[in-house]
Amino acid sequence: MTTKKYIGSRFRTLILGTAIALGFSACNLDEDLTGQPTTDKFFGTLADFNSFIAGAYTPLYAIYGSDAPYVATAGGEDVNVQSVVRWRGIDRADFNAVTNPDEITDVLWNNTYASISACNTLVELVDANTKLAPDDLRPIAGEARFLRALGYFNMVRWFGKVPLLTEHNQAMASEEPEAEISAIYDYIVGELTAAESMLPAQVENPSKPSSAAASALLAKVYLTMAGFPLYKEECHALARDKAAQVMTAGYSLNNDFLGLWFFANRYTNPEMIFTLYASSDAGTGGYINRAVRPVAEGGWADWTSDRRFMETFPTGSRFDGTFYLTFNDGSSWESADVAEPYVTKLRDGGPKAGDFYGSSVANLADGFYCLLRYADVLLIYAEAANKAEGAPSKEAYGAINEVRRRAGLDPLAGLSHDEFDRAVLNERNWELAYECNRWFDMCRRHIVAETVKAYYPDAQVSDNNYLLPKPTDQLSIMTGVTQNPGYTH
Repeated sequence: MTTKKYIGSRFRTLILGTAIALGFSACNLDEDLTGQPTTDKFFGTLADFNSFIAGAYTPLYAIYGSDAPYVATAGGEDVNVQSVVRWRGIDRADFNAVTNPDEITDVLWNNTYASISACNTLVELVDANTKLAPDDLRPIAGEARFLRALGYFNMVRWFGKVPLLTEHNQAMASEEPEAEISAIYDYIVGELTAAESMLPAQVENPSKPSSAAASALLAKVYLTMAGFPLYKEECHALARDKAAQVMTAGYSLNNDFLGLWFFANRYTNPEMIFTLYASSDAGTGGYINRAVRPVAEGGWADWTSDRRFMETFPTGSRFDGTFYLTFNDGSSWESADVAEPYVTKLRDGGPKAGDFYGSSVANLADGFYCLLRYADVLLIYAEAANKAEGAPSKEAYGAINEVRRRAGLDPLAGLSHDEFDRAVLNERNWELAYECNRWFDMCRRHIVAETVKAYYPDAQVSDNNYLLPKPTDQLSIMTGVTQNPGYTH
């Protein structure tokens, strides 16, 4: 590892810490040793509550504006952690080979719980409210429940059993025992079901969740529950029905796949369901646009795609929206410091980061991080319907072929149940590359070992590799937390 890279890492860590501090100071939160805020006053205006819920978003920007979620879900075909030596091992499903896994897991754990705890406090404030009409506060409470469910959905997929902290027990967070995985999922379902009825049908832009966003996330949760480790087969039908509900909510695919990832189009495309819009001026900017850029464009090339993934990727209009191969100085990815295909998505951090085609000029830039989009919903429907019904229906074909048509691919027809199932998983791999989906798809379908071995024949993969190690500092701070099996850190 070069000195330049190490200094860059330390600088990025400082940025993350600053962003978190800005978020909490804006909400006047006090923190105890576990990072959970305490309620010290009730608010008297709707603006007070809206200002407070903003503090639940700031930690999410710190996560998705960093390398952490993308590196943590490396291991599928799409993300290749090339240049940062201390992270090697993650994409081989061997976190014990990583020099300092806490550099990744601390970002995920601490920021997610920070977001959750802000949501917990807001729900507590709403429940204790005596000044404002309950109907006025319902959308804000629904927003908190949506974000809280999103946080726990990520935590249970990253770490498995974790403390289930709510407004009722977060004051004792350091002593709270870990909840069973099934209990965490039941809680997530309850929160999203409540959020569906509390959130508005329409929002100004996808930076705020709508009722349809809660339904879309619930469809994704149900599809996950149908697989490993819960194997609740009945959830396939539930995922199908929730996805179908979103398919009538007015969303559509953006006509141009490449244009979907342009900063200038972030508010106007019809596909985004829930998206984080970063703002460096507001202290929520991130460095991910620089992390995925080549050195030739002022980037760090911290992670790239993988040439083997590109070689199996279908040609068509989606290809250029996935792989960035010719740099703005005319050079090719093959001659770069890290000679792997580069990432099209996530590179446009707006004018401060050189826009899409320019060179990066800022460590902390703007950008947007899409967490839910309509293409994902269509593919959830296709997979869940085929699984629930035992064969691909006309509607299931319609959903997957809508995604394929936009990608410039021929429609599918005449497939068996198993052939269609494989086709949907492949389509998800191609369509949702670099969006933190493929690794989780591999986990819920219990295909990590066979998939990783195709790339890394010598990798020793077991079910222990499905989860990340829990941060070492949390093992001492939170006495109810135990390390996941298979980890020595």
